[in-house]
Amino acid sequence: MKRKAINMRTQSVVLFATVCLSIAVFISQPLSWASASNGKPMPLVPPAESLRGLSDEEKVKAVEKWRADRQRQEKQATREYINLMAREAWKRLLRINEQQWQIIEREIDKVYAASWPIRVSRFASRDDAGHLRWKRFGPTGAKTPQIAECCRVIDELIDLLEHEDSTDEQIRKKMDALEKVRADARKELAQIGRELAALPLTPRQEAIFLIMGYID
Repeated sequence: MKRKAINMRTQSVVLFATVCLSIAVFISQPLSWASASNGKPMPLVPPAESLRGLSDEEKVKAVEKWRADRQRQEKQATREYINLMAREAWKRLLRINEQQWQIIEREIDKVYAASWPIRVSRFASRDDAGHLRWKRFGPTGAKTPQIAECCRVIDELIDLLEHEDSTDEQIRKKMDALEKVRADARKELAQIGRELAALPLTPRQEAIFLIMGYID
């Protein structure tokens, strides 16, 4: 009985961690195509039949296009696989049926979208030549107008920092613009949290959203 209780507790911790990791934008260890596509690996080169009659130059271009398409398909399959894992982890963690999940999922998606302008950032590091390089942390694409605006303001602020003739006033104005974008995102996030809290949640579900900061 004690061992069973420990196993259940461990399963809950692992499940909770899976959900938390699934909401991260970047995947440090991308899943293989075989894992993401039910064990069906995609060939590394196009079928020989598709290369027949082509010149050497055309064959090179065909292979390059094939590999580029393969990479896009792998990324798409990985995203779909991660999303599926996240959905299943959420449903098990919340102990929710499919009908209830369809309602709550919409609110969770809103939380993801609204929170990214707050999380988008850059961090600085030096390359081998000692030059400062800014790298993005956050969504790889402008998935919402808010995210696009936040990325734009951050990039403009970095440009000001890298130019010696930038004035303190210019830097301050851009800082204010970034703070406004993030303040607006926090307001939107708070409103979504109120909508989520207004749903007919069980105490367990409400506790989980409270722990994760989705509701106050």
